Amino acid sequence: MEIRTLTDANKDVQALLTRTLKIAADQYYNTGAASMSDFEFDRQAARLKEMEIKNGFVYEGSPTIAVGAPVAVTKLKTVRHEQLAQSLDKVKYVERESLLSWLSDKPGMLSWKMDGLTVVATYDNGRLTSAVTRGNGEEGEEVTHNARFFKGLPEKIADKRHIVVRGEAVMTYAEFERVNAENDGIYENARNLAAATVRMLDSRDSRKREIQFYAFELVEPDASVKTLRYEDIRFSFLRGLGIQTVTSCLTDREHILADIEKWQEQLKDNPCPTDGLVLAYNDQEYAASLGSTEHHPRGSIAMKWTDETKETTLRDIEWSVGKTGVITPVAIFDPIRLGAGSTVTRASMHNLSVMESIPSEEEDTPSTLQIGSKIQVGLANMIIPQVYTQTPGQAEAMHPIHVPETCPVCGEKTLQKNRNGVKVLYCPNAGCPARTRGMLVNAFSRSGLNIKGLGPSQIEDLQQTGLLELYPAEAYTLKKRTNGTLPAALAAKDGWGEKSWKNLLDAIDTSRKTTLQKILFSLGIPLLGNDLSKKLSAFWEGDPKKFLEYYENPSYETLVELDGIGDVKACSVYDWCRFTKSDAVKNLMIHILMEELEVEKPAQKVDQSLKGLTFVITGNVHIYKNRDEFKASVEARGGKVSGSVSSKTTYLVNNDLESTSGKNKKAHELNIPILSEDIFVAKFGK
Repeated sequence: MEIRTLTDANKDVQALLTRTLKIAADQYYNTGAASMSDFEFDRQAARLKEMEIKNGFVYEGSPTIAVGAPVAVTKLKTVRHEQLAQSLDKVKYVERESLLSWLSDKPGMLSWKMDGLTVVATYDNGRLTSAVTRGNGEEGEEVTHNARFFKGLPEKIADKRHIVVRGEAVMTYAEFERVNAENDGIYENARNLAAATVRMLDSRDSRKREIQFYAFELVEPDASVKTLRYEDIRFSFLRGLGIQTVTSCLTDREHILADIEKWQEQLKDNPCPTDGLVLAYNDQEYAASLGSTEHHPRGSIAMKWTDETKETTLRDIEWSVGKTGVITPVAIFDPIRLGAGSTVTRASMHNLSVMESIPSEEEDTPSTLQIGSKIQVGLANMIIPQVYTQTPGQAEAMHPIHVPETCPVCGEKTLQKNRNGVKVLYCPNAGCPARTRGMLVNAFSRSGLNIKGLGPSQIEDLQQTGLLELYPAEAYTLKKRTNGTLPAALAAKDGWGEKSWKNLLDAIDTSRKTTLQKILFSLGIPLLGNDLSKKLSAFWEGDPKKFLEYYENPSYETLVELDGIGDVKACSVYDWCRFTKSDAVKNLMIHILMEELEVEKPAQKVDQSLKGLTFVITGNVHIYKNRDEFKASVEARGGKVSGSVSSKTTYLVNNDLESTSGKNKKAHELNIPILSEDIFVAKFGK
């Protein structure tokens, strides 16, 4: 097909659509803040491809033939890839039966198609030497300074060869919610936020956000190395080096369709976003022999989840205030059934920019979303309700959407912020009940003080009646302040009676018996989650008095020296202590909370018998249920578990003492003792 130069002089529809999609692709691959949904991009790309086939030519840079987007001009260094980092050919879920003929009689490997930013990592002499984004497939941006902090991508590996790995840098849904809330909700999804994080110029900023790396392809050594001919073995090789890989399974023509359905069922429980599955020939020597087109290799193919959409009518916009003050527009529409029979009536539109740019279903017809508009709603990646398009309707049956000038909860005058070109509505009132409600929900959750039956709606009722305002301690003084009697203002609300009131007071009393770890989690200290609260609780030996001693005289140096905390989290805890201690009310409430709770002291001093020892655990285990349980046992006794053998390793644990694996060889080279599981238990106990 003829490729024509695209200039500003080209004014035809095909040129216009090519330019529009090139801009959208550049945002998608280079900025992390997309102006077009994946659904809309795919829809318009399909439309463009039809035009190109009909007209017999394509404009240069068309996303139907180009991979990714040209690298933006930034301070990040541009690096040329050793091998072309191509995209994959794609089919949709509704076309999944076509994979039967594609696979033919060959065994295949099925894996998640992670939805993040592709990064190519290179190792030489056992060290991570570079990490580069895919960019346009030929060259990308070097992000090594950030990749060193990716989980699942070790800085050192046991293999000294030249090793090149392609993988996806992704962010979990939970981490996305946390970080996006701190950034005024400007990011539409976890994929965009992961992309923005990976491309940050300052690793001191990027390391504050958790990025997971999942390898999906071993580029070097290639399949010409006979011991690495098959994809399942290549994945095992990567995991043996401590590199995290995408979840995968072997399949064939007989089982592929059933396997796809099983994977689809797992979507709702997947902690990371995926936009489909990847099918590759397990025999990578055969896959390589097939070669590739200009756009994609012939040895693997992607199946994207079909964004099933249904038409409904927009009835209202609800304005939801989050705990950071961001006010999110939520579409309320007539009920529709999507996915596995689930009924959907609402969908977040993230921010003002997204709401104002919902595209028209009628091509080339601009339209403004209004109450009464016909809209197409689907489940993004088959999970999250999303408004995709709108259809212009009769003007008399519709009316404009009014952006609130005051906070719908507290009445404070709202602000509109512009963050990187994204318009966000914001409530500036730090005391807004909606903002404090999120913090209280977190404090009373299962990971926190665990008051059963005290959820968002109950907290809202207590706030509206003045019984609960800002602090967790207020819940524990509720019985004293009301003499245990149901307040009339609360009794007037739906769902509240003598029984529900008594149940709440009983649940509060039950929760008084708690641990220091749960208390720390409930305090709302920035960056303090389950892991850090556990480590700090162990440091203070589960004793609230020791925590209060630190609180009254905080020290950054004390925390930064603790294993696994680091300077960013140490600063966060230190600054929080200083700030709340200087605020008389906050200080008082923390002390009241401590007085009201009955902290369960550790029955005995924490076992630190393995402190100072570093273990590498490899191969199958038989005493422990699995390696995760083995790892937990070591860490519970103060030891460390690493993914690769190094000079810092104390013992390698492998039930195959005569193994010729890379880890065993490395241990022999460094004179590191190799223990079987039985010897480990005999020496250190279980």
